[in-house]
Amino acid sequence: ADGGDLRTLSFHDTNEWFPMVSHDGLILYARWDYIDRDAVTHQNLWATRPDGSNPQALWGNATPSPHCAFQAQAIPGSGKIVFTASAHHSITAGSIVVVNPEVARDGEPALTRITPEVPFPEAESRNIPEYYESPWPLSEDYFLVGYSPVPLVWEPGANPADALGIYLLDRWGNRELIYRDPEIGSTNPCPLMPRPVPSALPSNLPQKPPPTGEMVLADVYQGLGDVPRGSIKELRIVQIFPKTTNVANTPPIGMAGEENGRAILGTVPVAPDGSARFRVPAQRPILFQALDADGMAYQTMRSLTYVQPGERVACVGCHEPRMSAPVRPASVSEAVARGVSTIDPGPLGGRPFSFVEMVQPVLDKHCVRCHGGEKTEGKIDLTRTAAGVYTRSYVALCGGPSFWGEGTSPANAAEALVPRYGARNQIQVSPPGGMYGARGSRLIRLLRQGHYDVRLAPDDLRRLAAWI
Repeated sequence: ADGGDLRTLSFHDTNEWFPMVSHDGLILYARWDYIDRDAVTHQNLWATRPDGSNPQALWGNATPSPHCAFQAQAIPGSGKIVFTASAHHSITAGSIVVVNPEVARDGEPALTRITPEVPFPEAESRNIPEYYESPWPLSEDYFLVGYSPVPLVWEPGANPADALGIYLLDRWGNRELIYRDPEIGSTNPCPLMPRPVPSALPSNLPQKPPPTGEMVLADVYQGLGDVPRGSIKELRIVQIFPKTTNVANTPPIGMAGEENGRAILGTVPVAPDGSARFRVPAQRPILFQALDADGMAYQTMRSLTYVQPGERVACVGCHEPRMSAPVRPASVSEAVARGVSTIDPGPLGGRPFSFVEMVQPVLDKHCVRCHGGEKTEGKIDLTRTAAGVYTRSYVALCGGPSFWGEGTSPANAAEALVPRYGARNQIQVSPPGGMYGARGSRLIRLLRQGHYDVRLAPDDLRRLAAWI
């Protein structure tokens, strides 16, 4: 209470906003999820325990409209939540929406529009003639709000200083003025009155924790579609580095655009029944890939998670429906029975991933005799010679179709030597099978089918696959 003992609860890599405590004691907040996806359309609702353990998507992590679910407040006597459906490129303001996470963890069916006359800003329209913000629920029927009768202004413009007043709003569309200042806006109404104290959730973290946490995966195949059982041999664990420069693509990390730097921490085994149990370093943002025997991903996590020191957490599967339960209890899985695994760093583990360090030696060994120097078959130069901010080899392999926005498509993935999730892409959920990774790569198919006398050792192939 005195401002001391400051402790990080979240190790997510970008901004998170508007924390509040729900009736059941969880912290609700908005996370800007930005891993291999559009920068604009995913700032939606997450929840965590008050000690920072078990972060989970509450609603909207694969829903592009509205762009932002901000200023969430739990509705008294209800499991529903009210929030402001806001734009990415304006102030926090727009339409008032109620979400019921028990209906669905994504999509419109979970939403009730309290102000349907106001489109979701930017997601549905840039013509917003009036707007709302900062809802405070009195019940499922009545809300205190900030309201502006003048249009929403887009950045870098400024909204009028006197735009907002305090109003009572009901779900039938009635609005009553409570207070308006003629010179400066009034916002964030909050009744000064007793209300029930939320549940106080105790921490399950140990008093003297190790610098690691433990994870249990019940069945990787839950959520992978028709991927044959036995296909997934390992999980790759990848650390995400926050981008500390203020412009997204300066300096550039790669041609996908606006992505993060990453490090492969290593792999852990997946048991024949699809389960895994393993330790990970605490307080690091990580994601997972489900790998086949050649180190190629059937599925990649396009979000991130983390553990607190000493935390033990379990998940159901890989991109399984958020409302599902395990087919069998994780406690009876093969991985739990055989004990906890530690991360095997392998030849790629631990360091920030570098194309020049990890991939170029494979090209030097097998490729540059035909694709380099004076001889560049097919006008493809795979040397390490600098080419602007990249190398000639990187430009040659990543050239071809653009994956920006709508360019991230099955057609471009099939055509490119190296497919990828381009910046601003609108693929909301990754299709299983690895279309946008090494399993979909024309370069990998070419090398597997046989390219003249090139014969890659398994380690060389895994290096290429890991990079892609």
